[in-house]
Amino acid sequence: MRSILDLSNSRRAVERRACIATMVSLFACTDEAGRVGPELADQVHANRQLLEVSAEDLLQPAPTQPVGSYDHFGELLSPRQAARRVLRAGLNPFRPSSYERLGMVRITRSLIARGKLIFEQEEIGDAFGLQEVFGFRDGIVSVLPEIAVAILKLRGEGTSNLRIELQKSITLGSRVFPEGSEIATGFDVEPGALLPIGVRLDGNITCAVCHSAVDPVTKERLDGVPNGDLNVAALIALAPNSAAGFARLAIDPADPALQGNGLTIENSEGQLVQLPDPTAIEQRMDDLVLTVPAGNFESSPDRINNTTQIPSVFTWRSGPFGWDGNFAVGPFGGLSAINSAVHSSEINLLAAGQNSAEILGIDPEVYLGVLLQNAADPGARLPTDRVVRPSEWLRQIEPDPNRAELEDQVPAPGLGEYPNLAPSSFTYNGLVFSPKTRSFDLAAGKFMRAVNAMAVYQNSLLPPANRSAENEAALASGSVARGAEVFIRAQCTSCHSGPFFTDNTIHPVETVGSNPARGQSRLGLEPFLRAPKLYSFDTRVPIPGGSNVIDVPTEGITETPTSLPIGLSGSNGAYKTPSLRGLAFSAPYLHDGGVAVRAGALRVEPDGSFSIVDPTGLGLPGTLSQSIMPDAASSLRALLDRTLRGAVVATNQAFPALVISNLSGEGHDFYVDQAAGFTAQEQADLVNFLLALDDNPGEF
Repeated sequence: MRSILDLSNSRRAVERRACIATMVSLFACTDEAGRVGPELADQVHANRQLLEVSAEDLLQPAPTQPVGSYDHFGELLSPRQAARRVLRAGLNPFRPSSYERLGMVRITRSLIARGKLIFEQEEIGDAFGLQEVFGFRDGIVSVLPEIAVAILKLRGEGTSNLRIELQKSITLGSRVFPEGSEIATGFDVEPGALLPIGVRLDGNITCAVCHSAVDPVTKERLDGVPNGDLNVAALIALAPNSAAGFARLAIDPADPALQGNGLTIENSEGQLVQLPDPTAIEQRMDDLVLTVPAGNFESSPDRINNTTQIPSVFTWRSGPFGWDGNFAVGPFGGLSAINSAVHSSEINLLAAGQNSAEILGIDPEVYLGVLLQNAADPGARLPTDRVVRPSEWLRQIEPDPNRAELEDQVPAPGLGEYPNLAPSSFTYNGLVFSPKTRSFDLAAGKFMRAVNAMAVYQNSLLPPANRSAENEAALASGSVARGAEVFIRAQCTSCHSGPFFTDNTIHPVETVGSNPARGQSRLGLEPFLRAPKLYSFDTRVPIPGGSNVIDVPTEGITETPTSLPIGLSGSNGAYKTPSLRGLAFSAPYLHDGGVAVRAGALRVEPDGSFSIVDPTGLGLPGTLSQSIMPDAASSLRALLDRTLRGAVVATNQAFPALVISNLSGEGHDFYVDQAAGFTAQEQADLVNFLLALDDNPGEF
């Protein structure tokens, strides 16, 4: 192991003396109570950060999740602290159920193992909505022969982006892909494997399809790393009824251009309404989806084109969760909530119709009608010989919603009854993923056992070590250590602070400057939120009558129990400060993932200066829009250098498909370049420091 903590004490002393002088001058401007005016507050805070943080601090190993401790709605408790709370509640501290009754989760190695199993093998989505209506599995199965042939051609070597050759022509939207066309699926295949990571033999997918990857050089499996080139767009477009996901995009079913041979239904007011032409809306959906770059996906039913980059899941101490931080309450500080959402609100197509009138401006019957008129399973399609209400037809073909769209999901207490559930800050569709206690499901257990287990597993994941030759050289030369000093001097620690490089805070779009689309997804829900409540974790599923209900704590997280998280509530959109750990494996960068540069696009000189030698490698058009992964070092330079960023943004904005998806790479105008007073070498050192941010950035 090579240490790089041999830093220049003299240089640090000079910088700190300068910082102290600045602080003295600032405090000369305070009032009698010692308060600093608002125009100086930020500078004072930043200088305090500089005084308190050293490069050595930034290069230390990060703390890890302590096995044996307890989570209590985001608060970490030692066994003694947890026992005291149990005693104060009048319960027996020697019974595990006592802790569960109060909403505590004990972090154990067995729970981590259970979470890993669920994360890697449990299918996502209800079988009825995702498969029988949308047809996601049908889409994968349609190219399964091509996938099998492509894997066999690997001869056991593995790949980070499986490329298939079509054995027949296919039409997706208005595009025809002829027989023999090559499609980059983005599937990662481990050496010797017969299926891609996260793809099951039955065609279902698991969390691992997005959040595990194969190193393109070593072919080693990296869990927690985003599958940054996964071709989600093609997987969705392949589904025979991808239009069932229309609410994920800015598609209006009443658009005159979509009218034609749609069925006539009865809406919620008893009026006859014609649905959009099924072929026209399917083509519109596929055409829009296919503009989305690899590594991005649309999940929230908000009718906003706000495609989201697949994130890493090194989650310990990095909440709140989601790019806008909207998952902040509940066990593990919102991590269990987002895990539940992945299996419910973000994937449950039919349940999104509950509040479609209020949230989407679409009559619930029209919403369901669009989903069902061209369902993948012909038996689920609306009848053509009579006019029906789609909600009544749904219950006719599937009388029990628990065997259909509510499969493995439980209505949270206090939110009403399905299909009229209100949202809360814990569950945005009123449902919680929690399979039956007594079943053969991998995720079976007491209430929320599965999502809590996945949270414990995710919190145990560590960013993989950057074992590149470049990182080894940067550590040996002292470049990483110098970069840590630049990180402090550039005041990056004012937001990206602590061992996890985040202040765990949600900032308004006006401060961040990024495109607001991704920070606005939940804003329309706020007027309808109710106080979050959950059943205690000793409750069996199905939920018995009279089960114990817990009020989920929100103090310090939301202004009121019926608000979105502080920073997001009442805003025009907001973004959380993401952790910087694992940056070497998570390009492209920024909240929209628009800061991307392909390897070879820049020529970097020994002094750290660079020039653009291949403009076609700039932005998403030169990278993920072609299923080419961006280069981490070059993309970080684009994040830090305003001239290069300007070229990247201009390239993105010249690509109409990216404009439609609100992908530009704008914002976060906190540059470390010559105009900000930094040399090219200092910028290069900072890039090397950022690339070294694994679990122990000071050693190789």
